[in-house]
Parts: sequence; structure tokens; C-alpha cells
Amino acid sequence: MQRFRSYIIELLLIGTLLASVAFFGYLGYGLLRPDVVNEPFSGEKALASVNRQLAFGPRITGTDASLQTGDWLIEQLRLLGWDVVIQPFTINEQVQGRNIVAVRSPDRAGAPVAMLTTHYDTRLAADLDPDETRRQEPVPGANDGASGPAILLELARTLDVDATQHTICLAFFDAEANGGVPGWDTNIGSQVFVDSQPSSVPRCASPQVLVNVDLAGAIDQRFFQNEVGDAPLNGAIWQTAANLELGSRFPAQTRPMAPTTSAAFRAAGIPTADIVSTDYPYRATLADTADKLSAETLGDVGLVLETWLESGP
Repeated sequence: MQRFRSYIIELLLIGTLLASVAFFGYLGYGLLRPDVVNEPFSGEKALASVNRQLAFGPRITGTDASLQTGDWLIEQLRLLGWDVVIQPFTINEQVQGRNIVAVRSPDRAGAPVAMLTTHYDTRLAADLDPDETRRQEPVPGANDGASGPAILLELARTLDVDATQHTICLAFFDAEANGGVPGWDTNIGSQVFVDSQPSSVPRCASPQVLVNVDLAGAIDQRFFQNEVGDAPLNGAIWQTAANLELGSRFPAQTRPMAPTTSAAFRAAGIPTADIVSTDYPYRATLADTADKLSAETLGDVGLVLETWLESGP
């Protein structure tokens, strides 16, 4: 009987040990991010990210809402396994801004750099609003300020970086949205970044290609090529869209654009392209709200970028 009891106790101990191994193995798996995420880009998840940003309020550079949004972006990117570099800067010796750059590299040594850029700040005054009495109010910034970060954040979740054979840099710039507002220059954060290279983020120095994404989520939105962008790069991205049967969303035509975040990089001799609306009617108005956006549009932009990058730009 004593021998039988010892045998039972041994079995119980072995069972407990195996259960513990399985449990902690499960926990450990949850803490690791697979190298390849076998999930497609989700326009619905991107739209949820837009709404999360809007919940912080207008993300004007230097405000608490901007700080909270930046902290949230940093947290999400780190949870997804990206290395994050924060670049603080000061505007007019008063306003504090910060760029956020997420980086991942493939297994290939010495891989060239591909960079995607956007801005996460919003315009401090709705100076194009139809109601002249409300033009001093801050813009909500659903499309102009939240759509680009939402797309890049979703790409951070789904992109197979090894397949790209490039070091991928996702740059979220601050102080980009107030061009033309008294006391503000155009595209401050991106210029700070370009001027600081290669010392500030050496892994992202001298990108081989750069694509800027902004105003990229409106219902039925179409995207034309920036006429001053790099023609081969434009052609490759828009051909990818055509191959995905998204030619109606990405017509192979050029349009003039106001200076975008890509301007400082283009001036530095880097090939650039812009996926930016040229005709969004609610830019710099109080009507730039989430109901103007579409998960379908966000999903189409994300799919084109993901497919193009994973084909090796």
C-alpha cells in the first residue's frame, strides 16, 4: 500500500511539472513577437487607431494631447517589437516637439533603408472652415493627422520585414501641420530630422526610398502621384496598386501638391513619393472628423504599401 501511494504521488508530481512547463511556455510565447505576422493589413484596425488618436483631442504640438498621443504610439510600437528612437526639439525656444521613429531590420546584413513617413500633430486653427467665426478653433484632425499614423501603426503589426530585404523606418513627425499659421514654419519636424542625420537615427540615414502618407483615409478617396516625386518610385507603387486591381483608387496621373513632409528629403536628394489626398474638402476645417473616413480606403492604402514593400522596393 505504501509503495502504491508513493507511485501515485510521483505521478501527481510529474503531472504538475508538465502542466507548469506548458503554462510557462504559453506565457513565454505570448511575450515573443513572431518574425512574420501571418495576418493581413486591417482597415478596421487602422480606423480604430484613428479613433483612439481622436480620443486624445486635438494633437497640437506641445500640448498634453500631443504628449499622450506620442506616448501611446511609442508604447504600441514597442509592444510590436520595433526599436523606437525619440527625437525632441524646440520651436521658437518655447514649444516642445518630438519626432518618433520606429526601426526594424531584416536578417540580411547591410540592408538598404526604406522609410515611411507621416505626421501625428494637428493644425492649431481651422482657418479654412466655412464658418469664419470658428476659424480659431483647433482642427480635430481625423484625416489630416490621424490617418497616416494609423496606417503606419498597422503596417508595424503586419509587415514582414525580412521579405522587404530592407531596414524599415517608420517616422511619425511632429510640428508638420501648421504651415502658413503665423509664427510657424512648414514641416518643421521632418526638417529637424533631415538636418540631424546621420547622428540622430543612424540606422535610418540615407534611405534608398521614402514614401510619405497623409490625408489617406477618406471615403472614396483617390490618390494621384505627386508631380515632383520620383518617377520610377511613383511608377512602382502605382503599378502595385494596378496589379491589386486598385487602379481606380490610384489613378496613374500626376497632380501638383503643396509642400509635404517629403519635401525636406527630396531636397536632400532622396527619391520620394507621396500617398496624399489632393482634394480632401475638409482639410483645416472642423469637419475633419472620423465619419469622413473609411476602413476600406485605409485598408487599400495599407495593402498597396505592404505588397510593394514585401516585393522588395
